[in-house]
Amino acid sequence: MLAVQTAVSFLSRIAPTLAPTLAPRIGWPVESVGYLSAMITGASTIALLWGIPLIRRLGSMRNLQVGLALGVLGALLSALPSAAALVVGTLLIGLSIGPPSSAGMDVLQRFSPPRHRNLLFSVKQAGVPLGGVIAGLLMPWASQALGIGVAVTIAAALGALTLFAVQPLRARVDAARERTLRVHWRMFLSLDTLRRPLAVLVAMPALRRMGIAGGCLGASQGAWFAFLVTYLVVELHWTLTAAGALFALMQLVSVLGRPLAGFISDRLGDGLRVLRWAVIASGLTTLALAFCTPAWPTWSVIALAVLAGLTVASWNGVQFAEVARLAPADTLNETMTGATLLLLLAYVVGPAIFSLVVASGASFGAAFGVTALVTFSALWPLSRVKSHTLTRT
Repeated sequence: MLAVQTAVSFLSRIAPTLAPTLAPRIGWPVESVGYLSAMITGASTIALLWGIPLIRRLGSMRNLQVGLALGVLGALLSALPSAAALVVGTLLIGLSIGPPSSAGMDVLQRFSPPRHRNLLFSVKQAGVPLGGVIAGLLMPWASQALGIGVAVTIAAALGALTLFAVQPLRARVDAARERTLRVHWRMFLSLDTLRRPLAVLVAMPALRRMGIAGGCLGASQGAWFAFLVTYLVVELHWTLTAAGALFALMQLVSVLGRPLAGFISDRLGDGLRVLRWAVIASGLTTLALAFCTPAWPTWSVIALAVLAGLTVASWNGVQFAEVARLAPADTLNETMTGATLLLLLAYVVGPAIFSLVVASGASFGAAFGVTALVTFSALWPLSRVKSHTLTRT
């Protein structure tokens, strides 16, 4: 699950890490990366909704492989110097993100022991920043040394290797799939398919509040991931390679921070407390970034990126584990899908609003200030969810 999550995350970071050169070559402004990020997330939402019947028929592992195949095709299209190819490729990459969210969670729920669930969910989610680390280090360097086309083709090749590497696990993981289930197109267009995940989530007040909190945190995380490199290049006058390296550093810290957050949650037996700490620290870090100027010393910006890796980008696994804890056993898949849908919606809204704020004439710093306020607002729903102390055995 970690390998697949890393691969699709890596593919989804092509646009953010190459935005200062990718957008201008097709005549788009650099802030358009926010709209590309929103397209990726919007397509992943569609894949997530369609994934429930496909998981039942094909199995979780096959769904993950189908997602990887779509991401590889999308990356290859993105390598073409065409706005239409970039849009279609971006949408295909977005479709590849859905399966790790639904099928990946299904596998973890079936195979992870409850007393280590926060840790294992967080390890799987560490693949998101790990893919960002690889993208931040590889993509800017490869695009400058070899050209954008070659760089994106390398990314596609890494995705294809992952697809074949997980094949030996397919028989065991998908042994219980419903081989006789007939998948019909009406399943994908059914209103119940669209409605049920969110309906199950909002039926319980605690789950509804957890979903809202995840959305507030996700909007901030989406803005950081989509705009950090562009902000560093355009407003702080960093080179693309240096900005990509700092993006990679933030992601690398998050690779360690996500399992650390899960471990602390398991040791305390209280994931909600860790989430509240994350909200406060994430909001303060984002607010500090909003006040950055080219006069700030390099070490201070690096320090903020490290803090962001520990705060802005490290709460996801704990939030998913808390949703899994609160969810009724008979609707677990639908509940997890609903929580992921809200998070993906935040990933659409966050970068899109950020782009609109900048397009209106405001600075990147002002947009990050708005993002900080959205982050702090997660404290309200979290304060209304009762903590749960896990008895350790």
